[in-house]
Amino acid sequence: MRIPIILKSRIPYLIAKTCSWFFVQFFFGGVVVVDRKKIPKNAAVIFAPNHQGAFIDAVLLGSHVNLPVHFLTRADIFKKGWVRAILHSLHMIAIYRIRDGIRSLSQNDAVFEACFEILNQRRSILIFPEGNHGDEFHLRPISKGGGRLALDAQAALTDRQLYVVPVGLNYFSHKRPYARMFIKFGDPIAASDYMDLYQEHKQKAYNAFKSDLEVGMKNTLILAEYDQNYEKKKQYIFQPKHENLSFDELKALGNGDYYEEVEPRKLNAVQKMLVGFFSIFNIVPLFALSKLLPIFKDPVFKVSIKYLAGTFFHILWWSLILSFGWIFMSWKAGLFFVVCAITFLYARQSIIKF
Repeated sequence: MRIPIILKSRIPYLIAKTCSWFFVQFFFGGVVVVDRKKIPKNAAVIFAPNHQGAFIDAVLLGSHVNLPVHFLTRADIFKKGWVRAILHSLHMIAIYRIRDGIRSLSQNDAVFEACFEILNQRRSILIFPEGNHGDEFHLRPISKGGGRLALDAQAALTDRQLYVVPVGLNYFSHKRPYARMFIKFGDPIAASDYMDLYQEHKQKAYNAFKSDLEVGMKNTLILAEYDQNYEKKKQYIFQPKHENLSFDELKALGNGDYYEEVEPRKLNAVQKMLVGFFSIFNIVPLFALSKLLPIFKDPVFKVSIKYLAGTFFHILWWSLILSFGWIFMSWKAGLFFVVCAITFLYARQSIIKF
């Protein structure tokens, strides 16, 4: 089985990366990247982030690193040929899980060989060590998959050092608009440090690497541990008033025991009226999004669908009102309508946030 990883054209990937970087700046209330300088240079790199927000996690990390990133993605979405072609053009590679069938797991040998080839070309791989997604801020149990990929790859790369970089994707909110986003890069873990143990006993090496990666990932998360005060600390820390704090200040809150009771915020009558008023210029895309979101039962997909579908619906709508204004009035009128729509959307979302 041949995995098509070396593409004749990187244009689809570069276009998607550039557009993704641009749009996430507006979707979130600022994307703060912390310690990007820790990413090793002139080496093979595997990124190991937590997984809170479905496919938008890959979008966020891939659009904020300079290295070309290849994404290990669950195999069940590659079934249709045209979908498979699009996903491959975006540097996505199918990885097979037990739920895909025991027989399909053997295909992962070819996937790993493809990954070794990618890493040998000084590109990078993104793998989610948690193995599944969840909408909580703490780290869930991680698998040995990241360790296996890293150590097997290091054994195959005889002339290149390989590092695994823990990454913390810290959402301030999965629901509130314009919530800030922190991407924290952790200390890189050198796969070569485990090769002596790897030569003696692979499983012990995988387990040792897994333990160290878990510690590294927790260091990149604001609220990494689940304890009896987790829910109260989460409500206290991830408030709009704390978004201007630095990552280290937020991490100190996460590691501490102090928290205050926070009442859930509700819009009053005036605020609801203002939200309705500022929805006027974007009523069509907002209505379409309100009908689409309930289709997705998994709450983890909500933020990703809001980003992808919301961006598409609004850009399409703004293009339409620009065109109609230009055709039936003037280009200045069309541009005015678009500016009003964008301004009204910003005002609406700001009222909901604060």
